[in-house]
Amino acid sequence: MDKYWVVAIVVVFCIFLVIYTQRANASSSKISFKEIVQKEFNQYQVIEKSQSIMICEVSDGHQPDELVLIRIDPKQKKNMRNFGRRVTFTYPKQPSLREMRKDFAPYLQNS
Repeated sequence: MDKYWVVAIVVVFCIFLVIYTQRANASSSKISFKEIVQKEFNQYQVIEKSQSIMICEVSDGHQPDELVLIRIDPKQKKNMRNFGRRVTFTYPKQPSLREMRKDFAPYLQNS
């Protein structure tokens, strides 16, 4: 009989855990992806252009120098392409902050 109580408590705990995590995701989705990126990489200028996010460095001529371009395309797998100094990252869904920090670190530190 004690085994059933333990199983019931674990199941109830799991249900509450799922509900809690789903509510946390719903509340954070009110902030736009651009604002999330700007908050994380605040030393750079973040521009939203044609459903892409660009992380730019403002040069002396006040022209934005594109360093990282972020695209979200559900039809593609995650990939990275270099175009000179600019790097384009394509994600199938909105990337996490941890994933972006890890992916962009080599390209944003050297600028």
